[in-house]
Amino acid sequence: MGIPMNHTKQDGMIVDSISSPASTSNSPPTSSIPRKALLCAVCGDLALGKHYGVNACNGCKGFFRRSIWKNRTYACRHQGKCVVAKEQRNACRSCRLARCLNVGMNPRAVQGDNDSVVAEWDEEPSAETSTIGTQTEAAKTRNEAKKELIINKLRAIYTRTDPEELWSVSFPGEYDFKYAFYNTEVVSPRTPLRPTAERVATLNDVVTDFRRAFVLFADIVKSIEQLENINEEDKMKIAKSRFAAFYWWLCSTWSAQAGCNGVCYANGSYHPAAVDEMPKTEGKRGVRIEYVDYSGVSQKSLENLVEPLKRMQLSDEERMVGAVMVILADPVPNVSPKTEKILAETRDFYLELLGHCIKLPEEELGIRLSKMVLFVASIMELVHLSTDNIQLSDVLHVIDLGDWSMELRDHRYRRQF
Repeated sequence: MGIPMNHTKQDGMIVDSISSPASTSNSPPTSSIPRKALLCAVCGDLALGKHYGVNACNGCKGFFRRSIWKNRTYACRHQGKCVVAKEQRNACRSCRLARCLNVGMNPRAVQGDNDSVVAEWDEEPSAETSTIGTQTEAAKTRNEAKKELIINKLRAIYTRTDPEELWSVSFPGEYDFKYAFYNTEVVSPRTPLRPTAERVATLNDVVTDFRRAFVLFADIVKSIEQLENINEEDKMKIAKSRFAAFYWWLCSTWSAQAGCNGVCYANGSYHPAAVDEMPKTEGKRGVRIEYVDYSGVSQKSLENLVEPLKRMQLSDEERMVGAVMVILADPVPNVSPKTEKILAETRDFYLELLGHCIKLPEEELGIRLSKMVLFVASIMELVHLSTDNIQLSDVLHVIDLGDWSMELRDHRYRRQF
């Protein structure tokens, strides 16, 4: 079996590692080569003559030459105890260079050598090592490609729009939640998402935004391939219980992005935080405020979510993957053990994907991830305050959105502790 290896850099130093040191000695193993043959003093392979003062094979000759020419500094992760032998001499460059020096290779002799440096290594790694390295790199490449594919898929969902001629088309009728989830055109067309906070929202703006957010939510949930193996009943429980959290994340990240003093919607409008900015109408009984944040939910969202999100300045990728994390963040009550397991595994995958979106050193990456995960607790507090699973719960009582929304409101979220 070959020995898997890695090459990483730390503080300008090239660090080599193998899975475990096979021996505490750097001596080459006994070879079956005839006694009269010259052996490489470094690795025990066939030597064609003396190089830099000792019998050495072409591989070790070239390795030593490049290391000296380029003034390489290597480090070993196994305290300098790696075996340097023909079959694995490329596994740890630190121990190989130490071996070269220990057997008497002269660095000064390299200075007059005019051979050109062709490649990082003189020879290809052994067949077994090459296979393992190739497989490892291929697996890493596939994993990275899969992550990028998912991010691009999410980006396509956020930018997807229906033909403009369908934006004003409505489908009156009674539809249950499941039908609306799979046939979102009865809820809302896919209009462009414009979280620009250009104007104060009317009541109709709030309703249309809620509908459009539901369509976006359904598109995202249906795009999560791990959930394809969940039974239909559990899938509907997930969809009903996680929309509220998703909607809060959506509005909060858009509000932070737009920089408005209020809650931003996807249709260019926003719900102002200040009462004196809210839309008003004149009536027989005086001035009437169109809609009021009775429970202070919007103000809490500004304090606990929007302001911290402004400081973090999330990238588009972090916002999109973060939305999926919010959907998957908490356990969903009353689903099967199999579904719970799938949700937990999917949650771990998207947490890793979120880390992939954050281009920071490992320590800073961990801090940023932790802050984003903590937002989930703030979101759940808002979900409980807005008891009907919608930003402004009164809207659904003022305007009938249909049977699908009634099911959504009646599915009260009860968090498991």
